[in-house]
Amino acid sequence: MERKAEYCLTQIFHYLVNSLAAIVFFCCIAYSGYALWDNWSILKEPDQVREDLIRYKPANEEELSYSFQELKAMNPDVCGWLTLDHTKIDYPVVQGTDNFEYLEKDVLGNPSVAGSIFLDAKSDRNFHDFYTVIMGHHMQGRKMFGDIDLYTDASFFEKNTTGTLYVEGRILKLETVAILKADAYDKYVYRTDWKEKEEKEELIRHIYELAVHTRGQRLTVEDQMIALSTCSSGNTNGRHLLICKVIKENTVEGSEKE
Repeated sequence: MERKAEYCLTQIFHYLVNSLAAIVFFCCIAYSGYALWDNWSILKEPDQVREDLIRYKPANEEELSYSFQELKAMNPDVCGWLTLDHTKIDYPVVQGTDNFEYLEKDVLGNPSVAGSIFLDAKSDRNFHDFYTVIMGHHMQGRKMFGDIDLYTDASFFEKNTTGTLYVEGRILKLETVAILKADAYDKYVYRTDWKEKEEKEELIRHIYELAVHTRGQRLTVEDQMIALSTCSSGNTNGRHLLICKVIKENTVEGSEKE
């Protein structure tokens, strides 16, 4: 009788252990499925927003004024549209009250892990500064500013040299002139208030000190630069900055001035 009772207890114990193992197994499967879905959603999110807004991208000078009026009607913080040729970087640019506002908010103001491509809060939203900084998350799948990494490859850097920045009333043609590896707390490349000639020359020297690759004639204090910044993989404070020079500017008649 005792042996039978012991046998029953053993069977119950095995049943409970197996049931618990099955529950743990299915929980792991469910969590893994959720994690995959969540990761897919995060990667898909920037594409969905971009697809919703791409029809507002100015295709030419005639469309510039109308396109910006529509974009700004949806969000007055929109101040430009940035395109780098032969990459997936093709997004509206916004400017918040500080550099945290659009880290986790899309162009339409909705919560978003991917955030937005945004202009440094201290920069001139009309893009007249000597040195302007635009920032964006480094996302997997070549989303947001993920493609800036491509420019660290010498061959890609040499072959892909152009971009366009559409701003209110103007179209700025860009040439990529340097790719930098920097620190998030670098006191030069994240500063935007460069006024004196000597200070500007100091910034230019620092750019060449940090450069992985450079192109063309050396930058001068007469050039207008736009730096595109994103995180670099493998280093918490590491940053990649693609330095672009404005090589041509077209003014569009009939656009509203800010």
